[in-house]
This record gives sequence, C-alpha cells and structure tokens, in this order.
Amino acid sequence: MFHNLNFKKYFITITLLVMLTASCSPVSSLPVTPTSVSTLTFIPSVTETISPVTSSPTFVPVCPTINPDVMFIPPTSNNEIADKILVFLNSGGDLKQINLYFAQFQLKTLDVIAADLNGDGLNEIIVAGALPLELESPGQGVIYILGCKQKSYEIDKQFDFQNIASADILRTEKLLADYPQQAIIRYDQISGWSSSIIAIGFMNGNWQIVFDDDDLFPELVVFDQDSDGNKEISIHSLTTATQGPHRKMISTFKWDGKQYALISDQLMPGTTRVDYLDDAQRALDQGDISMSIAYYDRAAHDSSINNFASRGEIVNRQTDLAGNYQISFALFRLYTLWSSVHDYDNASFMIKELEEQFPINMPGNEFLQAAQTFEQKIAQGKNPKEACSAVSSFLTQNYPDINIHIGDWGMMVTGYTQVIELCPFH
Repeated sequence: MFHNLNFKKYFITITLLVMLTASCSPVSSLPVTPTSVSTLTFIPSVTETISPVTSSPTFVPVCPTINPDVMFIPPTSNNEIADKILVFLNSGGDLKQINLYFAQFQLKTLDVIAADLNGDGLNEIIVAGALPLELESPGQGVIYILGCKQKSYEIDKQFDFQNIASADILRTEKLLADYPQQAIIRYDQISGWSSSIIAIGFMNGNWQIVFDDDDLFPELVVFDQDSDGNKEISIHSLTTATQGPHRKMISTFKWDGKQYALISDQLMPGTTRVDYLDDAQRALDQGDISMSIAYYDRAAHDSSINNFASRGEIVNRQTDLAGNYQISFALFRLYTLWSSVHDYDNASFMIKELEEQFPINMPGNEFLQAAQTFEQKIAQGKNPKEACSAVSSFLTQNYPDINIHIGDWGMMVTGYTQVIELCPFH
C-alpha cells in the first residue's frame, strides 16, 4: 500500500510537468493570406496608453456677437427706452457706439458702461440716467442692470429715482473685501444744486445700493484707511450753494459690516468771519469752551478774513455794518467765556477792546453795554446763566432789532433768531 501511494504521487508529478512544458512551447506560425490581413486588429500592449478620440468643441458665445452694421432704433417714449436698448444689444449692437446714439437721439441724459459686477466672469451692462422723452413728467431717473442670459441680455435689476436731471457713471471700484466691484454713479438733481453719489453692487445674492449720499457739488475720494480691504468713502462738498458763506466740508463714511455709516463731518478752514462765529458756536454746543474761545479770538482779531452780511443787513441796506457787529459780538462772547472760567484778566482785556473800538454811538456799541451788564451781575454774585438772563432783558428792552445784524447768515451756518440766543449761557 505504501509503495502504491508513492507511485501515484510520482505519476501525478510527471503529468503536471508535461502539461506545464506543453503550455510554454512556441506556437507554430500560420500563413497569412491577404484576406486575413484586412481583418487583423491591432491590440496594444498593456504598457501603452490610449487617448480617447474626441472632436474639438465648438465655442458658443454666451453674449451676442458684435455686428457693426446694427443701428440703434430710437424710442418714442420713456417706456420704450429699455426695450430699444435690449434690441440693439441682442442684435449685436456695439456698446462702444451707444453713447453716440444717445446724443443723437436726445438721450444724452443717460450713461452706459460694461463691467462684471457679480463676479461671474461676464460683463453686465449698466445704464443710468434720466428718462428725458416725456416733458410732462420730468425728473424720472433709472438704473438698468442688464445681464447675459441664454445668449441674450435681460434686465436683471431696475432702480427708480425722482428729481433726476442727468447721470454720470464715474467708474467701477472694488469697495468691499468680500464682494465684487461696484459701479459708482453721480446723479445731478433737476431742481437745486444737490447731487447724489450712489454705488450699486451684487451682495448676498441681490443687487443693492451699497452707498447713497446727497451733497452740494460733491467730489468723491475712496481710500482704505485701515488696510482691511473695506474702503472708506469721503465726499468733498460745499456747505451751501445759495445765500450764505460757501465753505468746503469733508464727510467720511465707513463700512460697518452692513452699510456705510457717517463717521465724521469736517469743515475746512473758513474764509469769512461768520465761518469762525459758526465754529465757535459749534464748539460751545459741544462743551468745548477752550476751542470756542480760540475761534471767537480769530473772528475778533483776524483782519485777513472777510465780513459776510446777514440777510437782515442786505434787506435793510446795512451791509457796511457787518464787520462792526460781527467783531463786537465776538469780543462780547470772549468776555463772557473768560469770565465763566474765572479768568478775569483776559475778560478785562475784552472790555477794554470793546471800549476802544466801539464807543457810544458807534455801531457795535450795543455789545459793549451787554458786556458791562454781564460784568455787573457777576460782581453781584450771580452765576453766568443769571448774568445772561439780565443781558437778554437789557437787549430786548433797548435793542430789540439787534438780530438784524447777528441773525440769519444763510444755510448751513449758525444763526440767531431771538435776542435771548445772543448771550451764551441761556
């Protein structure tokens, strides 16, 4: 039995070796006939890489292709303006020529620009301005934002405004770190001298007005003060365009995460005495007596600044008295403020100046008498408010028309309409 098993193992081993040897032997070559050549298929080795054969893609433009032969068909009413612009653009009209057409067809109150405002890589068309074709309803303003959709332009957003004469798209600029660039537009109003600076952009999935401010003759300055990517906006403007001293003002706005908020209004140095009377009153209203004294001192003693007549002086043909009353008023205010801080030496100097410059019967002498009344009450132990009360009674009784001179100087500047307002502690 043992020998039989060994024989079987030996036989099986020999059989396997024969089979393996047979499988490794070369295959005899076969004759290749012409017919077999035509049916042969090349089979690459496993080390070769096959690149799939694909046809070159045909580029399909997303926006209409420009056709220089397309003409702009003028609208006959305001309601047709947007449609005519869309027809022109979707027919291949050249955006570079559209402002020429606007001027030709009495649409020069409109301005247009192409820019990518939503960050999708495609330019939107922004049209802004006044709709001028219906004179019975002037001042209607609009912003159209036209976006490419399915190979044509459509209105993505429309903003409507009133009291608009014309618009100028100033530029595009990336104002905020987390959002695409914005379009900055200046609107001139149809009545008055005011203009609006507006920035529009795409934020949180919506078209929005990012910034809006009205000022007189505004000039725009944009800068990143904090280097945080969110730019501050400053508007340089004038305080008034009509009666009143013209003065430059800088208003600065800062992004607070949700909107642009006003953080400062700064008046540039004045050129008239009234400007410094205004600065002094503003400082006094804020409780800054020291700064108020500095401004009143400039108003009283600087001969280089100009006098500015009040409306009352203009009406009564007394404009030549403006300097007397403004200087004497400034000296009176200086006297009361020095007295209120117990600096009686400086206060006495103001009394002496009033006596020297504005003797009896000299226009402005009224404020010397007012200072003397204040001085008497302080000497009697009254506080500044009680002393001012006595001054107001004195002026009301003896010079009730004093506000003709120290009164209304126009818009955006301190004015005094009542006698009681002339003494600072009322």
